[in-house]
Parts: sequence; structure tokens; C-alpha cells
Amino acid sequence: MNIAITGASGNIGGMVARHLSALGLPLVLPLRNPAKAPDLPDCEARRFAYGDYALAKQALDGTDVLFMVSAAESPTREQEHLTLVRAAADAGVGHLVYLSFAGASPHSTFTLARTHAVTEEAIRQTAMRHTFLRDNFYSEMMATIADAGGTIAGPAADGRVACVSQRDVAQAAANVIADIVRGSGQHDNQTYTLTGSQSLNFAEIAAALTEITGKPHRYRNETVEEAFANRRRDYPDTPDWQIEAWVSTYTAIAQGELAAVSDDLSRLLGHAPRSFAETAKEIYAA
Repeated sequence: MNIAITGASGNIGGMVARHLSALGLPLVLPLRNPAKAPDLPDCEARRFAYGDYALAKQALDGTDVLFMVSAAESPTREQEHLTLVRAAADAGVGHLVYLSFAGASPHSTFTLARTHAVTEEAIRQTAMRHTFLRDNFYSEMMATIADAGGTIAGPAADGRVACVSQRDVAQAAANVIADIVRGSGQHDNQTYTLTGSQSLNFAEIAAALTEITGKPHRYRNETVEEAFANRRRDYPDTPDWQIEAWVSTYTAIAQGELAAVSDDLSRLLGHAPRSFAETAKEIYAA
């Protein structure tokens, strides 16, 4: 089968591409700037843009399996996703593996998760087989979310988050794609929720970071009003939709929408996922 990986110049897409290349699989890497493609054997970089139907369809011609990483955050991301889904279907893609978000719903508190829900529904309306990998917030983000003084500030109250390692998500995605290429139908039209093996509140995250870094960390619960005001003050050139997304990261956690731990990831990996502490130690040891 011919495999296409979007986002191969980024973290998740790049790791998935390297995993599959290590298995000896040839890859197509659709990229806005093909010069940024990772240097991998038997890989073809093609010029591509999420929101350009003709260019996307051309880049995906002859593709059997597509791994779709989200477009860059922007006010037009939803339309870019819909354009890519239509292009993939018209290009004859047989199976689309989409990196979505935990609990994706039109009513998600985390504003960017709503786009994932719309994208999932668009994929369901096509004739393509699909696999949705709904990951939680990344442990890498949680390990670096504190400000320079070690304070994590946001309106999350005592809510919990089952954050997940990017490395584990990428390995799981590569495993799923490899199974599809081998002819397995076990992932056809399946949805997996990818979380870590524990659910932590921000006080526990701060305590873990204190121990790992040797630098004091603490969590300060903000009101929603304080969160908006502080971010508008500190990032005056940031558009409202982006600030709303930042704040809703915390309010979604406060609402309990990211707290559930799933065993889907351990089943896809064949072993337990990395803990938050393990991921944080990898970051601060680098």
C-alpha cells in the first residue's frame, strides 16, 4: 500500500514517518515546504496545502492510507480540514487515520476540539475507512506550561488531565498504520482515546516538576475573568480566538472533560504508556 503522512516536518508526523520508514515502508510526505521533509530513504516529498483542494488531491493521488495530522491552529483550520478530507476522498484514499482529540464534540469546552468533531463527521460521510486517534493534552506541554517563575496559572480548579506522551501517540499511530498495511481490518472505523496511565491535577503536576527540576513549581488557580485579562495583558497582539483556546485548555480540565484514563493506548502499544514524570524527566534531561 502507498502511505502518505501529513505534518512530517513536525513532531508527531515526523516521528510517525521515521517509525514507518524504519519498517522499510515507502512514504509520500505532503508538505507546504517539501524542503523541510525529513531525510528518510524511499520517501517522496510533495508540495501540498490543507486548504488547496487541487494541490492536496494531486499530492494524494495514488495513496491508499493517509495519516492526517491537524493543520496549524488558525481561524480557517476547520475549512482547511474539510478541504483536505474532500481531496483525500476524491484522490481515492482508502483509509484515513486522523489524529483527533479526546472527547471531540461540537460542545467541547476546549474550543479547538470542536474542529476535530467537525472533521471526524466529514470523514464519516465519505466512503473511506477511518481510524480516529483521539489524544489527550500532551505531557510535553504540561511539563513546560509553567512561567519563568515556576507558576502554572489557569482556571482549572482541581480538575484532572490524563496527559499523554507525544512519543507514545506517534508509536501507536505507526503501529495502527503498519497493521492496516499488513491487511488487518481490526482498525476499520474505530475510535481510540489515547491517554497516559494516570490522571493528575495541576498541583500534582507542579509537585512532580519541582522534584524533577529542583526548581520550585506551584499552581495558582485563576478565575476565568483573571485568565482572560492576564493573557490579554501579557500577549496584547494575540487574537481573541487564540486566547479563548488557551483559557479553554484549563476550563475543559476544570469541567472533567480530560480526566478519564483509557487503556486504548496500552493495547495499541503492547505495553504501558509513559508516565507524566517519565516524559518530564526526558525533557529536562535533554
